[in-house]
Amino acid sequence: MIIKGTAYVKGEYENCYIGIEEKNIDFVKKSLKTTEEVKKFDGVILPAGTDLHVHFRDPGMTKKEDFHTGSMSAACGGITTVMDMPNTDPPTNTYGRLKEKIKIGENKSVIDFGLYGLLSEEIEDMKELTDFFKVYMAPSTSAERLEEAELMGLLQKAGSLGAKVAFHCEDENFFEEDSFEDLSEFNKSRPLESELNCIDKLDDLPCEEKYICHLTTRESLERVDDLGYIGEATPHHLFLSTDAFLGPYGKVNPPLRSHMKQYELWEDFERGRLDIVASDHAPHLEKEKEEIKQAPSGVPGVETMYPLLLNEVARGRVSISNVIDMVALNPAKRLGLKKGKIEEGYRSDLIQIEFRDNEPIDSDKLHYKCGWTPFEGFQGIFPKKVLSKGEVIVEDKQFVGEKGEGEYLKKNNI
Repeated sequence: MIIKGTAYVKGEYENCYIGIEEKNIDFVKKSLKTTEEVKKFDGVILPAGTDLHVHFRDPGMTKKEDFHTGSMSAACGGITTVMDMPNTDPPTNTYGRLKEKIKIGENKSVIDFGLYGLLSEEIEDMKELTDFFKVYMAPSTSAERLEEAELMGLLQKAGSLGAKVAFHCEDENFFEEDSFEDLSEFNKSRPLESELNCIDKLDDLPCEEKYICHLTTRESLERVDDLGYIGEATPHHLFLSTDAFLGPYGKVNPPLRSHMKQYELWEDFERGRLDIVASDHAPHLEKEKEEIKQAPSGVPGVETMYPLLLNEVARGRVSISNVIDMVALNPAKRLGLKKGKIEEGYRSDLIQIEFRDNEPIDSDKLHYKCGWTPFEGFQGIFPKKVLSKGEVIVEDKQFVGEKGEGEYLKKNNI
């Protein structure tokens, strides 16, 4: 297949021809003489995104989401690769459970996917199937905190095996869980000091590469930078704060912070100081989120992450290079994938957008099984077309792909 259009190539918008052969980009040329059919793409062609932090709730919590609906949502938001977290039911903490979850993904996923294992005594066996592991430094959905001695031993083993570890950083010694009635009080009940103290404690732990999930403030990012870790931020911490009129629907771990903290984090994003933006897509049913104390923490976000950020590019608030780096290129690099660039030899995972085609985000148009979004009414730019491995899976903003077309990353070494 040969595509002609305006593409983001090597940091610039360029009118070019893109040749696709056997899942990869075969060439990118400014001019071309050919007798083959050339497909004209209007608007702008960009690399598709990679989301390093999703919870597709499969197995065990599939009333909220499953690998089919979650991956379809991702695709319609311009994401063609995801990494799913291990706090399912049962948790993905054994070789057998990991192997079974791979089968679930291969049967259901419409896009390429990888899996985190939950750090456990079976890390050596699980390492045969994945290089990525998650540690919860405080309890979260279907995941318990490891005791310090056990954690030290497992991280030493992870380091010796070359495993890559992601951390949920909160110190529960700072929690005051029973003292909140709204989002502002929930923020105070799991305060910023909890996050900062936990990040600092990681410096004493073994394991060379440390990936810190869902940073919430400039102070968190500065600590991560100083310690040489990899920092991730989420759309909800970039776009939302305790001032949002979300009530229980805005309950997440770690919490939404004040408007000023949100603004400062956004400034750092604008300046390119973040490494990666990931959705932390964590859906729950609406009926579960009705009362703030009992509501589980988490919001859906995989379908709206890229569209929200592209709208900010159109508004002139952030550069396209920052968005591409943090949503497409840097996440792919972490996985060792040749994705996130429109360049010869890279995977032909692409999206087509129109920068003038922004629209209000409407939960009725999204593909989440949970049926809601914290970004209702926000403006987004959704891709008109999405290609995964050179195949069109979204056409005119409608999903046209096939269930089970996604490939498991470790198995296929893509």
